[in-house]
Amino acid sequence: MNEMQGCPDSGYPIRCMTVLGTRIEDCALVAPAHPAPGLKHALEKFIGYIEKATGTALPMYTPDTAPDRTLILVGQTGMETPAVLEARGRAGKEGYVLLADSGRLYITGATERGTIYGLYAFLEEQVGWRFLASGCQVIHPADEVRIPDDIAITDTPYFESRDLLWYDSMKDPDQTNALRLNGTFKRDMKTHGGGMVYGGGFVHTLATLAEMENPAVGDQPCLTDEKVFETVRRNVRKILKENPDVNIVSVSQNDSYAEQLGCQCARCRAIDEREGTPMGSLLTFVNRIADDIREDYPDVLIDTLAYRYTRKAPKTIKPADNVIIRLCSIECCFSHPIADGSCERNVAFCRDIQAWSAICNRLYIWDYTTNFLYYLTPFPNLGVLRENVQFFKEHHVKGMFEQGNYQSVSGEFGELRAYLLAHLLWNPDMTKEQYEGMMDEFLADYYGPGWKHIRRYIDWTTANAARRHLTIYDDVNSIIPPLDEAGAPCDRVHEELLSLWDQALDAAVTAEQRVHVEKSRLAARYQYQCVTFERGESDITEGNRALVDGIRAYGITHWREGTTVPDEVDLSVSPKSW
Repeated sequence: MNEMQGCPDSGYPIRCMTVLGTRIEDCALVAPAHPAPGLKHALEKFIGYIEKATGTALPMYTPDTAPDRTLILVGQTGMETPAVLEARGRAGKEGYVLLADSGRLYITGATERGTIYGLYAFLEEQVGWRFLASGCQVIHPADEVRIPDDIAITDTPYFESRDLLWYDSMKDPDQTNALRLNGTFKRDMKTHGGGMVYGGGFVHTLATLAEMENPAVGDQPCLTDEKVFETVRRNVRKILKENPDVNIVSVSQNDSYAEQLGCQCARCRAIDEREGTPMGSLLTFVNRIADDIREDYPDVLIDTLAYRYTRKAPKTIKPADNVIIRLCSIECCFSHPIADGSCERNVAFCRDIQAWSAICNRLYIWDYTTNFLYYLTPFPNLGVLRENVQFFKEHHVKGMFEQGNYQSVSGEFGELRAYLLAHLLWNPDMTKEQYEGMMDEFLADYYGPGWKHIRRYIDWTTANAARRHLTIYDDVNSIIPPLDEAGAPCDRVHEELLSLWDQALDAAVTAEQRVHVEKSRLAARYQYQCVTFERGESDITEGNRALVDGIRAYGITHWREGTTVPDEVDLSVSPKSW
């Protein structure tokens, strides 16, 4: 025996764990007799993680069979004390409670999702697990973990909708739960605890709802045509009738290019001119749909985009209280914080969000976090993510959708971005020191002892990006140019950046760390090959061949949005031409 609460040295990462003064091996888990599938699955994962950390497989009981020992009660068991019920009431639909009362530990929430988030929060914040990526969970070793008998945590996320469109978090529902996301693209809803459930399509739905035939990008239905209204109304009601679990239906404009303006008939144009924006006719239409379903479906919301030509708020029309306005940041600069008044690309968006937040009951944001023309090129936006999320909170945004590379394994910090963004969406009040510390911890856990070289790469590319604008459609060579401002080649810069990754790879200890470094290094290699071709100073064939081999080895399937990696590439040209 050692001196730590009488615990033996277990040989596991957590040498000793006590819950309210009792050794973990003397505790028992109590859950509802018939837990919903999502909670049952989460409980199985919870028990497994506790066992991996401590060596103890917690026995699980129902309220009727609970033994006389220190209990960890999960979910709604009927054994809650008044203090637990009060705390759970404060947690809201998405929040959780970790509370010690009457010699028992409660992990619970007002909903199944809240309880599931509580289980993962306990593992992360109390035990020391880190859920870095799909298939990559690490435990921080400790001599002792004590869950004190006065623990009292009630945690509720600020944003009611938290969605990431990054491939790694999308493909794995367990990772989605661990990151406490509840968004649209959550897989296997029933088994993994549900989420925001959409009926029909997610966005750009008017083509289907209005039964348009083969619309091209930019084709929009006439929003003052009663036949269009009746068709959309009928299809929305059909979706709701056939999908009783739905709580959001999208009635949103078809996709468009920046210069397009929607229907230009006299009736639509009259509304738009009066309201000072093409959102006038769209919001009039959407409000009518929302009003039509209100009585029969009081808990359903109608979601519509404020996107490109409809981004500007109308002068007099306000969204109905059961309408979500999803404002899109597609035109913004992402090397400077959106709130930066000196960045002219972001000034108009700031005006628009201020106008919408003044009139909108439910304002959501569609944000963009990668380069959609070149998924593999560096996109140095890690310096603005925290400030941007805080900016959205300050403008009363209630839902966040962070779109990244959703089509493929990422070679460009996809796992890191998903991890940081998920934590920001739960806690947008994170300080700069907390954010930077979380990034450093991720880098060390994910990449191994050479992580500081990767942090230097991030810091350099971030500082370099701040000297110019960064959009989601930038050319590869404009991000880290092949020539400096004096027109001289930047060969040493690009070679030094690639060298940082080589040093990180040399320092990797495990095979998993090497894989993570090699896969993420592909972005720097891609950039280097593009720049080398641009300078025209050497044959890039062998470098391109190594790049392609790496891309195929790590399962990267898409170069850019909607474009797959071709079977054959010309190794003599710049990778951006593939």
